[in-house]
Amino acid sequence: MRVCSFAALAVLVTALCGTAAAATLTVTVANIANDKGQIRIAVYDDADSWLEAPRWEAAKPAAVEPLRFTFEVPPGTYGVAVLHDVNDNGKMDYRLLRLPKEPYGFSNGAVPRLGPPRFADAAFAVGEDAVAIAIELRDGRR
Repeated sequence: MRVCSFAALAVLVTALCGTAAAATLTVTVANIANDKGQIRIAVYDDADSWLEAPRWEAAKPAAVEPLRFTFEVPPGTYGVAVLHDVNDNGKMDYRLLRLPKEPYGFSNGAVPRLGPPRFADAAFAVGEDAVAIAIELRDGRR
């Protein structure tokens, strides 16, 4: 009697059932004040991971013109956070009272109020068709 490996079984199930369609998510980041550092983007797929454990991340050198990031994502609900990491230290820098020191932005134009916005405020749906969103950076010094 032959025993099938897990990998062979997974291939068979995928072939029989098909795979979930992925859609292209394009995020355009605008209002970039200068070309110092990196533009860092994080895509989250649920409230539990929001601003803690992104599902996808990417970074590009900052540029004054809008930058586009593209991700292949399955249908679902997502939230996006963007940071202009001006000093390229890999994290958001803060002033007194944990106020952001560097430019940032969120999907849906979600605005922080006494702390970061909730996932529900930044959330948007992605189906099987391509989705494009734009995020305007907010000046972290104000």
